[in-house]
Amino acid sequence: MEDKMSKVKNVVVAIDTSIMANEVLKRAFDFANKDIELHIVHCIDIPWINKLKEKKDIVLQTKKKLKDNIEKLNKQNKSFKLIVKKGTPSTVIVKEAKKLDAKLIIIGAYSKENLKTKILGSNAHNIAQKSNLPVLIVKNMFVEKYSSAIAFTDLSKVSKKSIRFTQKFFKDLDIKLVHASKKISDFTLDFYKINDQTDFLIKEAKKQKEKQIDKFKKDICINDIEVLEESGSYNEALLSYANKEDKDLVILGSRGVKTASSMLFGSKSSFLMKSVSSDVLVYVPLTK
Repeated sequence: MEDKMSKVKNVVVAIDTSIMANEVLKRAFDFANKDIELHIVHCIDIPWINKLKEKKDIVLQTKKKLKDNIEKLNKQNKSFKLIVKKGTPSTVIVKEAKKLDAKLIIIGAYSKENLKTKILGSNAHNIAQKSNLPVLIVKNMFVEKYSSAIAFTDLSKVSKKSIRFTQKFFKDLDIKLVHASKKISDFTLDFYKINDQTDFLIKEAKKQKEKQIDKFKKDICINDIEVLEESGSYNEALLSYANKEDKDLVILGSRGVKTASSMLFGSKSSFLMKSVSSDVLVYVPLTK
């Protein structure tokens, strides 16, 4: 059964003090509509703040400063709520998202000097791994709506859900599917002494894969798919492909980190999330 979304979808927008915060806000305001409630969360991450007498004043002043900046960026007067709390960002943001029954978290990649230096900081990585929620990671300056995306797919149910989720949140997005398939080397065939059956096995495997791909395309109503045959590292091949295509968004499906199959996240999804230059939507099936 597909994830059900309520009429009003709560979205948590996590901002810090880096240069990327404004780009995260612009992106959030751009796609927000009457069915999306934005909850902008900022964490004051100063370990000894509770020991200060003026800690309440710091929170209030921070809230006022942030609100003034947010209102300047909110060109279309979209509805939002501002939450300022003390604590570790990843912990606070995940807690707030679960309390609000959020459908999406938006966070920025850390940029130390400028927008050309995009680093996925520990907070963004921890939130993507621990929230068990879809996370949109903004790595680039906001220019316009997302118009094109790559969805790396293993043709699984989770991958299918990741694409359907993206289609609901980002209307009119042109999505290209990319599926990486393992190519068996001649050395492997020779080692296991199955060369005499190679042609038959390859044909049968190809038929099964084509059936699987056709069903997947039909289910999500997307015909544009490219199959990459790789005998080496999937990670490097997919990264190279993503950077060459230079789409607005890369969509990754993950089973999360609390399941027996969490190695998928730990390898391909985690690597690509950190390495691609495009913005990234990491989808983890919604849980209660």
